[in-house]
Amino acid sequence: MSSESLPSQTGPVYHILSFYYIHVLDQNTGVTRLEIGPKTFFRQDNETITLGPEKMIILPPRHYCVVENPVVKNDIGQVQLDENGQVKLLHGDIEIRLNKDYKEPFPLYPGETLREAL
Repeated sequence: MSSESLPSQTGPVYHILSFYYIHVLDQNTGVTRLEIGPKTFFRQDNETITLGPEKMIILPPRHYCVVENPVVKNDIGQVQLDENGQVKLLHGDIEIRLNKDYKEPFPLYPGETLREAL
């Protein structure tokens, strides 16, 4: 998923469009977090944009995708964070995300990778 059509943004202000996201590394804590649009994001001096803006993944009807290192979710589907505030991942695991479970566009959290999209 490449955002080649979006202009490169290198200043302190990032305009994140609807259905786009960025990964922000806080260099003080070493934690990468997810910022989802639409919003105007103001980058602090201790932050680096490590990915994005990238388009969220949209699964058409009867399609699926395979995600490596998926995030850990609780019983109600909320992403779990560790004591430092970064997302918990199931390292070395894969998750098949079906259209019936992900009707809304979704971002990839820091550490997740899209292995296969159909």
